Amino acid sequence: MKAILISAGKGTRLYPLTKNTPKSLLEVGDGLTLLEAQLHSLQEAGIIDVTIIVGYRAEQIEAKLHKYQKDFNINTVYNPFYDVSNNLISVWMARNFMQDEFITINGDDMFTASVITNLMKSKHNITMVMDEKSEYDEDDMKIIHKDGLVLEVSKKIEPTIANGESVGIIKFSGHGPQIYLNILEEMVRHPENKNVFYLKAIQEIINKGYPVHFSKCNLTDWGELDFHPDLMLIREYVTQTNLVDKIFSKN
Repeated sequence: MKAILISAGKGTRLYPLTKNTPKSLLEVGDGLTLLEAQLHSLQEAGIIDVTIIVGYRAEQIEAKLHKYQKDFNINTVYNPFYDVSNNLISVWMARNFMQDEFITINGDDMFTASVITNLMKSKHNITMVMDEKSEYDEDDMKIIHKDGLVLEVSKKIEPTIANGESVGIIKFSGHGPQIYLNILEEMVRHPENKNVFYLKAIQEIINKGYPVHFSKCNLTDWGELDFHPDLMLIREYVTQTNLVDKIFSKN
């Protein structure tokens, strides 16, 4: 199994913290960056084959990765259009690493190893990780699911009818990689898709009749770094789980 981290964006909602630093290199506790926390969880889940899609301040990310070359098989893919496009293009740029089964992960996700190990148990072609909350807001990447299948995924779903939230982690196995690649190739040919989220490709897959399943995780198993309060919550999580001590004892 390989992981593909989508980490090309500028993270403007976290300015001024990301004014000169990519979001994935923000410190989440005692010198540990978000990227390092992701690598730790992947390694704990048994994944050491990692591709990172970079763009904004790519040289900083690549410099940080040098110390992890001995423990991981790491590649980077550069998206030169990161400043004028959304992450559908970033994902498409990594298409050469999507020939076999893989997991895509949002570059601003913090997650436990259990999220990945539970996802890998799925035998389906395409499986999304999701959580369930008592209520959802406009900024959540919301899901409508029924009978074990994802029917709709979008931020535009009315919060009152959503019954799940996409975590931003998806596994493609079996026929899944080819289905995804075909959809991506179709979508990038249309200029209106230059500035859409890659999850629109998942909705297109659903619209074409391909089943998309889900793997549930707990709300406490993950976090997303979008806004300044998110960073405070993630730092609290890192402290409580002693994650810093764990990762630096291996590197």
